Amino acid sequence: MTQALAAFNDHGLVLATDSRATRFDTAGRPEFFNVEKLFPLDSCCAILSGGAGVSVPLAQAFRRDMARRRGMLDPEEIAAFAQAFLSRGYERHLRQHGPEPEGFRRLYFILAGYSPDSPPPGFQLFLLGSEENELPLRPMPVADLVVMPRNLGMEMQLSQALRKGAALAEMLQMSKEFLEKIAAVKEEVGPPFYFATITPEGFRPVTL
Repeated sequence: MTQALAAFNDHGLVLATDSRATRFDTAGRPEFFNVEKLFPLDSCCAILSGGAGVSVPLAQAFRRDMARRRGMLDPEEIAAFAQAFLSRGYERHLRQHGPEPEGFRRLYFILAGYSPDSPPPGFQLFLLGSEENELPLRPMPVADLVVMPRNLGMEMQLSQALRKGAALAEMLQMSKEFLEKIAAVKEEVGPPFYFATITPEGFRPVTL
């Protein structure tokens, strides 16, 4: 299970995720390993994958496809294209491999970006997801923050920080502390953690 979050205000957009993934040995026992789940799509957009393990190769495939499609820079266009692309990829995966093990069938993608043509402050978040292998991936409503899986306490903290105009550094630190807290109580969440910001100057990985 991935623990991820994203949020934005006038200062910019932050993204944060853990890197632990789960696979099963021949006896059906879970094994944990680390993978990167946060990828830039262009200079001002990124995708964060979570849930079932297939989410990572699907996000990587979408990133490669985006690299061949120059000129489509609007986050809303990218999100619409991602819904179709990722749904097709997930459908192929299910056709070839069958359903994921019970309890590991949630799949989601957070898409984040900046466009000067969007209403101020120009940042946008999109959440695409599937529960129990449903197809196609469906858009889920989000505003200026998303925490997946949901955590009402963290959502409230982020919302308060956004309302008071918190700096990106403060939101990143909040994200780090939250991931550390979740990792301490859930073995399927763990370091290293990945962080990034998106501002009008573009996507930037951050080391904390």
